[in-house]
Amino acid sequence: MGFMYRRNSDPHTAKLDNPMPKANSLGVVGPYPPYRGGIAQFTEQFHIHLAASAGEVTGVSFSRQYPGIFFPGKSQETSPSRGQIPAERLIDSVNPLSWISAANHLIAAKVEEVVFMHWMPFFAPCYGQMATRLRKAGIRVTAIVHNAKPHERQPFGEWLNRYFLSNCDRLIALSETVRRDIDAMGVGVSVTVSPHPTYSQFGEAISKIAARRQLRLKEEGEVILFFGLIRHYKGLDILLKAFGQAAITGRQLLIAGEWYEDQDVCNEIIEKYSIAHLITRTDAYVPDEEVHLYFSAADVAVQPYRTATQSGVVQTAFQFGCPVIVTGVGGLPEMVRHDEDALVLAPEDPAILARAIERFFLPGTPERLAAGARQARERFTWDTFIKHYSSNRN
Repeated sequence: MGFMYRRNSDPHTAKLDNPMPKANSLGVVGPYPPYRGGIAQFTEQFHIHLAASAGEVTGVSFSRQYPGIFFPGKSQETSPSRGQIPAERLIDSVNPLSWISAANHLIAAKVEEVVFMHWMPFFAPCYGQMATRLRKAGIRVTAIVHNAKPHERQPFGEWLNRYFLSNCDRLIALSETVRRDIDAMGVGVSVTVSPHPTYSQFGEAISKIAARRQLRLKEEGEVILFFGLIRHYKGLDILLKAFGQAAITGRQLLIAGEWYEDQDVCNEIIEKYSIAHLITRTDAYVPDEEVHLYFSAADVAVQPYRTATQSGVVQTAFQFGCPVIVTGVGGLPEMVRHDEDALVLAPEDPAILARAIERFFLPGTPERLAAGARQARERFTWDTFIKHYSSNRN
């Protein structure tokens, strides 16, 4: 038997307002910390809240997530987080024998259902083989689908996703956009939608001045935040052009995230607009214990994405009462309310984004949208997400 997380076995276990009736043991498959990134953070939080509601949960993670040749970052792991959920690291993404062992481990644990975290076609062969073996053993298989289409085109991506998803008993999409992508594949499996919950594991907000001091920013003035792994589809180059057009004395751009692409294009834009002195960069993955500093320091988080499904960055911003400026692509507009907690604009247009930044900083607007962001975090709770999962199990 592997590690199991039991109700109240950890001081950071969340307590739901209205716990669901206890169920038999459940399994969760996906990356867990110390793997980095939003999927691992989601997996851990889902495990915690599921255990608080539904009983024993057996977690299965990766022994190797990506072969080094396929990973563009510096490291796939960060230091173990406080309150980390112990999960058996059994799955080697490129070793089929490990897929069999991981499925057998869950069968031996006598789980009645296994929930897979799905976000990339690369893992579909592994997940599909595991799902087939589990279902033959009479175990129900559910997938929480973060992305049904990869952000960057991948060979045979749709075929691989269809292979795994069609081997599930039910699917939970994190946005209507993801649901439509799944429906377009014709997988023939029931799909429901439950929005990405607000993250709560990063601690509480602190004062702007305290956060800016720790990040060595100017204490006064306006701070715009771009947060997360830097990839082409996220449009940092578009934000830099817009910031160049909307740059004024006292306005700062804070960029926090590890680069997964060449920096030359962005560096050329910075040089063209002569804005290097207005930009503070943290060119590294931001560990959990430092996330609160960035969102506490910022007046607004900007996501000028070219494409999207949904975003953990929006939900992290809302947790800290930080409003957002997002492009109207994919599931991003589903997560926000325009002119209440966010500004929504057309994608891939630096001039439009520059005007949105100017609009955001009109007198009274930052305070009004920040109040909306604090209210928004109550719309997307883990309590609601777990209830949706539990009520649609049969």
